[in-house]
Amino acid sequence: MSNEDTKLSKSLNKYAGFVFRWQRYKTFSPDWDHDHCQGCWARFAEWPDQWTDTVYTEGWVTLWPVTRTAKEKEDLIAEFRASGYVLVPSPELGGFQLDWLCPNCFEACHQELGFVIDSKHPQWQIAGL
Repeated sequence: MSNEDTKLSKSLNKYAGFVFRWQRYKTFSPDWDHDHCQGCWARFAEWPDQWTDTVYTEGWVTLWPVTRTAKEKEDLIAEFRASGYVLVPSPELGGFQLDWLCPNCFEACHQELGFVIDSKHPQWQIAGL
């Protein structure tokens, strides 16, 4: 394993054993028009022509449990705004947010981190997918 793959594996370790499936990227909120690969930060978007960088329109997705309360989200948004930034909270589906991996990052880590590929897993129904 290369040094880059080792760094990537460490950064994605929180997904060890998570269930993934291959899916087309879909915008779930008018305020949320793209996501990023959790490994390399490559962009995912439904309409790639709107961007000047490389954009994936499909990839590997998993569900990350949302644990912040509404108050914590409001406080975080206010903190970003006070610093001159805009923060748009990610859409939540059944108590989860979608976290994406590009094909390269998934391939580099899926065996070592024990990613499970299961497009029929019950978690997808819980999230309404």
